[in-house]
This record gives sequence, structure tokens and C-alpha cells, in this order.
Amino acid sequence: MTAATVGAVSTDVQAQSSVTLYGLLSVGVTYANNQGGNHLYELQNGPQQLPRFGFKGVEDLGGGTKALFTLENGFSVTTGALGQGGLLFGRQAYVGLSSDKFGTMTAGRQYEEMAQQLFWYESGTLYATYGTHIGDNDNIFNTFRFNNSVRYSTPKFGPVQAFGSYAFSNKAGGFSDNNGYSAGLSFEQGSFKANAAFTLINFPGDTTNATGAVDPAGYGFSSPFIKSPAGAGVHQQSIYGAGASYNFGQITAALLYTHSHFLYKDESTLNLHNIEVSARDFLTPAFAIGAGYIATLGTYSQNDQHPLYQQVNLSADYFLSKRTDLYLVGVYQKAGRDAKFAQIYTFSPSSTNAQVAVTAGIRTKF
Repeated sequence: MTAATVGAVSTDVQAQSSVTLYGLLSVGVTYANNQGGNHLYELQNGPQQLPRFGFKGVEDLGGGTKALFTLENGFSVTTGALGQGGLLFGRQAYVGLSSDKFGTMTAGRQYEEMAQQLFWYESGTLYATYGTHIGDNDNIFNTFRFNNSVRYSTPKFGPVQAFGSYAFSNKAGGFSDNNGYSAGLSFEQGSFKANAAFTLINFPGDTTNATGAVDPAGYGFSSPFIKSPAGAGVHQQSIYGAGASYNFGQITAALLYTHSHFLYKDESTLNLHNIEVSARDFLTPAFAIGAGYIATLGTYSQNDQHPLYQQVNLSADYFLSKRTDLYLVGVYQKAGRDAKFAQIYTFSPSSTNAQVAVTAGIRTKF
């Protein structure tokens, strides 16, 4: 092949394919009033979305078919350390094919559908730093991903689209030892959006199969629910939920419900109901305020306890440009009924039944 031919092929490939480098940096100064009975002042990594950089690639194969890939790394701005347990591309790593006619199939490390579908309706994922539901018990905050997963999304049928994935255990003789299933449905028409999702995982975070569907470094981070009252680990977790929002123009209001069911290895169970109502108001094109209220109601079968957690998220966001903003967020959580302590996500339990965290920071995207 001549140099001229090589050049022609190279030019042709470049014209039909693209690779995009993107990323996000976020850091803030945080005060927490009660972490194990002590005040905390810290420079906090990624409170308004976790830092990341990644590569997205698309190659047009013709006939409405494309090859695609995503490699996304997570890291700490404050220390430079890798995130997600030290994985190089711990946030996402997948490759696949997309067809206008038949839909999209991808394989690799990917988000399951609770995170994919319902983040639109949670104030913590959108604008309220670490103000997710306690322990991120429904995984909308992306605490864990699906390893070894194959995901399919249908073409859009008008306003409707469906999604499904399966994550392999990758263990010989242990098909259900740390595997997972997930499905989702989306509807969007005009200013109205609604989504529903379901996820089931068996033996999540199993240390005897750490390369299974859900790795131990991700599962259960900052969660008080991954052990039964007697100290047994999780045999199975099933999650489902639905959310809806309406954009009134200046204000977007959202409603979200999720249910998490934990079956522990000692055969006891925990059921958690998360209910959230939230709204965000762009007072000007450059300044937005947001508020969310969350109630999490639980029932333990083993000792008939009924914990209750209530949380309020408040946010103010000033956009210096399309890519850079300054934010101020306050999160207040109170434990009630049989719950003995409050625990805002990423923090240690409080020594009382209430906990407050306030963060001021900066975020920039590229």
C-alpha cells in the first residue's frame, strides 16, 4: 500500500469517526456538625458531582449502524487518588454497536437502570452534593456499577424507550454468586418526563467473588443497611422505583418513589421506602435555587424495628459560564422512630439523631 493510499484511508476514517475527551472537576469546603460526636471541617472531593475524565468514541459503519465506546475514570481532586477502589476506568468502560433500526447493545462495566433512569428526579444527583437517600440504598447515586454486563436499549417508539441488562457472576459453578439483572422504561413528551426501573442483585459485593457483577469496593459504601441487626451480610437486594417531573419553564418540579428490599444471609429482611419531592427554580439564567425533602421509612423483620429518616436539601448555584459554577448546599438529616443515628452520605454516623452538612465549592466541566 502506498503512502498516498494510507493517507486517503486515514482521512476517510477520520471523516466517519470521532473520539471526544471530556471531564469534570468539583471541590468544596465542608462543615459537618456531628461526625461521631465531633465537628468536621474538610476540603471535600467532588461534592457537586464526582470528578472524572473520559473518552467517548463513535465510528459510523454505514446503514444507520455505529460502533461506540466509553472509557471513564474517577479520581480525587484533593489527593489525586483513583476512585472506585483504585480502578483505572472505574466509572464506566464499555464497547458496543448502535443501530437506528434495532437499538443499542453494549458490554462492559456500566450503570444499572436505577441509576440510569431515575437520577433525573433525585435532588442529590442533580444539585444537592451528597444529599442522596440515606446510604444510597436504591443506588440512584451510582454507588455501585454492574461489572461483566450486557445492556440493550430499544429504539425510541414515539416518547417511549425500554432498557435491560444482565451482569454475569463470571464464576464457574456459581452462576448466581454475585450476578445481577436490571430493566428500565422511559417516557418523555414535551415538558413531562417519567421513568421506572428495577434491579436485582444476588450476593452483591461478595469478597469470595470480587470480580463478579458488583465489586466489594463499591457496594454498601456509607450504608448502614448492608448488615442485618445480627451482623449478617446481604444475600439478595431488589430495588424498584419510578419518578416524574414537569418543566414549567423557570421551575422544574419532581416526584420520586423507590423501594429497596434486603434479604440477609440470616434470612431476616429489611424494607425501605424512599419518597422524595423536589423543585429547582432558575431565578435568572445564571442563578438557580433548589430544595428537596426525603422521607425513608423502614421495617426490619428480625426485631420489628421501624426506622425513619427525614432529610432536607437546600441548594444555591451561580453559573459563571456554561461550564463553571459556584455552589452552596446544605443537607439536614434527622433520624426518628427506631433509628438511633443520622448519617448523611459519605459521613460517619452522628452521635445524636441529627446531622447537618454545609458545603461551598466550585465545579468546572470540559
